[in-house]
Amino acid sequence: MSEQPGGVLLPTPTQELLLHAALGSGEAARRAFYEWKAQTDLAQPLDFGVYRILPLLSHNLRALNVQDAWQSRFKSVYRREWAHTQMIFQTMAKELRALHEAGIKTLALKGAPLTLLYYQDYGLRPMSDFDVLVPTAQRRAAIERLTRAGWYPRERSLSNLTDNVFAVHDGWNFENARREQFDLHWHVLLECRNQAMDDDFWARSIPLQIADVETRTLHPTDHLLFVCLHGVRWNIVSPMRWIPDVLMILRGAAAQIEWARLLALAEKFRLNLRLALALNYLNEQFQAPIPTDFLQALNRIRVSERERQLYAALIAPPSWYAGIRAHWYRYRFDLELEGKSNPVSRWFGFPRYWRRAKALAPGEMPRWFFTRSFQRFSAWRQARADP
Repeated sequence: MSEQPGGVLLPTPTQELLLHAALGSGEAARRAFYEWKAQTDLAQPLDFGVYRILPLLSHNLRALNVQDAWQSRFKSVYRREWAHTQMIFQTMAKELRALHEAGIKTLALKGAPLTLLYYQDYGLRPMSDFDVLVPTAQRRAAIERLTRAGWYPRERSLSNLTDNVFAVHDGWNFENARREQFDLHWHVLLECRNQAMDDDFWARSIPLQIADVETRTLHPTDHLLFVCLHGVRWNIVSPMRWIPDVLMILRGAAAQIEWARLLALAEKFRLNLRLALALNYLNEQFQAPIPTDFLQALNRIRVSERERQLYAALIAPPSWYAGIRAHWYRYRFDLELEGKSNPVSRWFGFPRYWRRAKALAPGEMPRWFFTRSFQRFSAWRQARADP
């Protein structure tokens, strides 16, 4: 498989065994479970990425009629997540209702629609937050409504969230006093912060009901793209959950996937490297129902050197250099999509773009730079001091 970045993004062989046990069928899934169990010390705390697959594993082991001493533990994780997800849905319904009463349109993303439409079980996909998209023109009204309800932006003060900051972000995470998290989005994709594209996503959206509240969610084709792009990036948590997410969409809505549209979006917005990584991997490792001619066409899309560099920066572990590279290449792509090519304004505009990407006020930039540099230096010294 081309363009694979090694173990940075994809599950380890042991984690792949867990996924096959949780998602597979027949003797192959049973064998995968026992091999995974033999390679895993279940008496020790599990990686969080592994933990999030346990409800799905418990469900599949019951379907496979596997009797195992650890099944009661797996089932207890399922029950805990079922109850927690119910609580998240109650909070989400309340906030959606409040947004609707303020005349704000909503569209649910990620966990909630995946749970309702594709997993069809509240306990199978652990959730820690909920994601809601609002129209770009209503993002300020939505934030005002959220803050009145006790939700506040994480990491930055409300005064930092200016329209200029909004312009380089697709959304922001909010938190309340109970430590619940609300991810507010105003663009579907960071890579497609384009009003015409957002309007298209909205126009193709489908109805969704959360508790007693009517909202909408993405068309299966668009949700497939969304989940792949969110999954194929470096994450401190083991990169596993996007795999069952995509497979559930493919299994539940295969006939509705518009492969020609997916190909066109990947090429237009230069998403093909990450999308190809995800779908080639799923095809090879999990026999995902993806048309061969689509994969061949996706793999044939011409890729520029700058696209490869952005891809490398996005999948790399976070570092000072990788962060600057990712922002620089994304900034260049934004300018190209806007038809701006003046080299002078390009170079002088990047510091302003960087400050907005970090949601910093003009006077905060020097202090932020000094603080982050000191943190990096301290971490480097600590790493050298450790045996």
